[in-house]
Order: sequence, then structure tokens, then C-alpha cells
Amino acid sequence: MSLKTHAKSLTASDQVIFEVPQGVQASAHGVLITGSGTLTLKYFNAAEAATYTIYSGLSITDEKTLDKAFDFSSGDKLIASGDSLSIFASVYSSGGDGGTGGTSGTYGPGPQELIAGNMTSGFFGEVSSYELFSGDELAFLTGVTEGTSQNSDIGWLKFAHNGKIKYIAKKSLRYSASWDHLYSRGLVYGTDDNGLAPRGDPVNQLVKVKRAGSEFIVRMMTGANADPFAASDPLYRTDDMYQMDIGGGSEWNELIYRASSGVPSDPATDGYTADRHGGPQVGTNLAEYSESDLGISSGNGRYTWCQEQSDEVSASRVRRGGTDLAGFTRFTGSITDSYLGWRPALELVTSN
Repeated sequence: MSLKTHAKSLTASDQVIFEVPQGVQASAHGVLITGSGTLTLKYFNAAEAATYTIYSGLSITDEKTLDKAFDFSSGDKLIASGDSLSIFASVYSSGGDGGTGGTSGTYGPGPQELIAGNMTSGFFGEVSSYELFSGDELAFLTGVTEGTSQNSDIGWLKFAHNGKIKYIAKKSLRYSASWDHLYSRGLVYGTDDNGLAPRGDPVNQLVKVKRAGSEFIVRMMTGANADPFAASDPLYRTDDMYQMDIGGGSEWNELIYRASSGVPSDPATDGYTADRHGGPQVGTNLAEYSESDLGISSGNGRYTWCQEQSDEVSASRVRRGGTDLAGFTRFTGSITDSYLGWRPALELVTSN
């Protein structure tokens, strides 16, 4: 059995969301609709050559998971329309190859087609917690007990990055969890060793979890251009800090920057805080989420812990966001303040 998510932005005209290949049986147990508008959902029965209306004029506000499961045979189609809405249909298939080469998706759970960019730097779209992990489930599986759960069902952003598939939590899944606690659970570096800069008792940093035939490494994002990063540079925490490009090449700059509607450049023109600026964006935006959508500049967990250590204060670790999208600061790894967040990254290892 394979799992594939079919994601589309809907219009006022009917669109085929998916068609079941020949020799395949399929079942859709998770159909998520997001946005605000009116949904029409139809089912084409290939054996009868007839189309049936499932929902007509269903009002959607923000998001709704449809409370029906749908079973399909070869040639059947799911059809939808609804201006300003998006649909995410998670479909389990059996027989044939399910249109996914006999796997749960060559590129892991969630959409299989890039909607922006390429495999060096690209964006597939969103993946629901139903398809991947909720924050509470991931914390349970990895032994995270410090801090407070939030945004457990917010879901994930799925990226292609340097030929790898990476999932980043859309918002922080926990706040008031220290870097030290996350390190003690093996959740910082994603490497089969104790990591570059252990704190406390050294712990192996290779933690893996599985879902729907896929295996993932759980770790923090990178947030700086080096580890340790150059807090000793004379430009650090000055109004010319952006010239350091201190976050250049990191996953925060290359993925989170480009998923946001903002475009960091020079604080003289981009409006971001000058003496906490992680450097300019390279490349065009892959998506247009607001800072509020990504939980970056307000609320609990608005700062995201990242991997790297300061070259000047060994106890300090990178935190990104907080002030704004370009925000780059350091903080002692033992601190558990409410504005510090755990926004895990999942790196796809295998997909079967």
C-alpha cells in the first residue's frame, strides 16, 4: 500500500484532483480544505461513466477536514472547485504501482511535485500532521519533556534542498524547551556522533523516526554560516551586521527566508532590525507566508533554536527569528524562556 498527497489550488472551474491508475484500488481518508470560500466536490465513477456530487456549496472558513472516507476503483476521479480554496487529498493505493512507483511517494509523505524551484532549492507545499507527525506525537517519540506544547497540529512545510527532502515545522511545536534539553535527547545535529559542540553529558545525535514506510532524521535547522559562528567579528551586533551574511547558506536563510513573503536585503531598505540581521536572501521566494503564518515575530516560541555555537561565548547557541524574519541572535543553551521555540526539521532518509 502506498500513500500520496494530491495538492491543488482550486478555482471556480472543476479540476481533477487525482485519477486512479488502471489496476489500482484507492481510498482517501484525509481530505483537507484550506482557505475561505465555497467548495464543490464531485466523484467520477469510471465503471458507470457518471459523475456524482458529494458536496455542493459547502462553506469553508480557514480550514476543514472532510468527515467522509472515499473509496475508488481504476479510472475513478476526484473533482473539485472553489475559488480561493486549496485541497490536500491523502490517498492510499494498492495494486499496480499506485502512480508512485510502488512506494509511499518517491519523495516521502506529502505532495510529490514541486510547486516552486528545483531539487537544489524548491518547495512542494504543506504536509498535514495527519500524514507526518503532530508535535505531541513527535515529542513523545523522541523523549522531549521540557517546555510546553503548542501548534501540535500545525503541520509541516516540505522542501527540496541540495537534493534532499526536508520537512520544517510550520511553527514552533514547543516553547520553553532549552537547547540543552533538546541536545540531551539527541535532537540537535542529526549526526552519528556527539555533535560539534556538546553541552552536558555527550549524547549521540542521530535520532530517527518512521511514518508510512518512510524514515526521517530529527534535528534542528542550521541557522549560521559556520559552526562556531563569528560573534567575535567587529560587525556583529552593529548596524552593518547584514554585511557579515552570518546566516548565509543556512537552512533558515535558504528555506525559511524563501518561504516568507519578506525578502531580507539591506536593513536600510528591508525594514528589518539592523543589529540583528542574519544576512541577505539569495534567490526568489518559493512561497509567500507571512511572519504570523510562520510564528516568527510574535507569540511564544517566536525564536527558533538552531544548531550552531558562538565562537565568543561557548555556552551560547544560535536562535533565529524573534525580532523579525532576518533575526539572528545567540542565547545560553540552558535558558527555558517562553519565547524560545523547538521547530524541528525532519530529513528524509528512506521512502518505501
